[in-house]
Amino acid sequence: MTLITSLIETQEFATLPPVAAKVLQLLENEDTDIREIAEIIEADPSLTLKLLRVANSPLYAMRQNVTSIRQAIVTLGLNRLTNIVLGVSIFSRFLMKSKKESASIMDKFWWHSSSTGILAKTLTKKIGKNYKEMEFIGGLLHDIGKLAMLQFDINKYAQVIEKIEREQIMDCEAEIEIFGVDHLEVGEHIAKLWKLPDELVDIIGHHNNPDLIDLSKELISVVRMSDLFCEMWGASMYEGYTLIKLNETKPWMILTELNPEIKDLDFEKFTFELEEEFKKAKDFLNIISS
Repeated sequence: MTLITSLIETQEFATLPPVAAKVLQLLENEDTDIREIAEIIEADPSLTLKLLRVANSPLYAMRQNVTSIRQAIVTLGLNRLTNIVLGVSIFSRFLMKSKKESASIMDKFWWHSSSTGILAKTLTKKIGKNYKEMEFIGGLLHDIGKLAMLQFDINKYAQVIEKIEREQIMDCEAEIEIFGVDHLEVGEHIAKLWKLPDELVDIIGHHNNPDLIDLSKELISVVRMSDLFCEMWGASMYEGYTLIKLNETKPWMILTELNPEIKDLDFEKFTFELEEEFKKAKDFLNIISS
């Protein structure tokens, strides 16, 4: 049994949450009726409540109160709602399971993940794109490999953190030294095992190197920039950076090449705009953990 197999298949990471798996399976059929999808989701009352609370939160600023999953599908669109189901079901499942672990590290992980997802939505809006919530869900799940490592052996991951801070090296390098594999590879294996959409597989497995992926590189760059914003502004997850020059990073170069209008973005001004987004991240965590 390989280390990656041990990290994934001996834990709950071996299977996608049931509702998410059923919804993905239904979507493979182009003739699927939205009523079928609504019924599957509504069979899980806890997930349904969380989805409706998310849909009615400031994240989406709906003009009318959404009171049913079918209404959410009509209002948000099937693809967007499906991606929200994926994110909320996965995120809430592991958030609830991790409460007995080391509180300080796990709290930091969930805060970083939710903040990255929210900031990715903001940045997507800034460049005028519509990824149908892939950026949000990608932000939530981009470090799922770290979560697998944390839940497999949190004491061992504490050694990774200690190594990052003591030797001032990057997280992937420290993970390989301690675990023999990094969170990108672990996360990509999980995403493929779950048969997540290709865009999410690419985000999870390649968010550190968006230039290596052709089809999804703009989307991955949005998530990666949001990840880096979090590293800079108090929602970090022990990545190992001591200094980040945002305008010199690969994802920023990709985004400005594809969207020249944002080349002169005032990062300082954008920082002030993000204060409200971090509040939304806290609200999202409260919804999911309740």
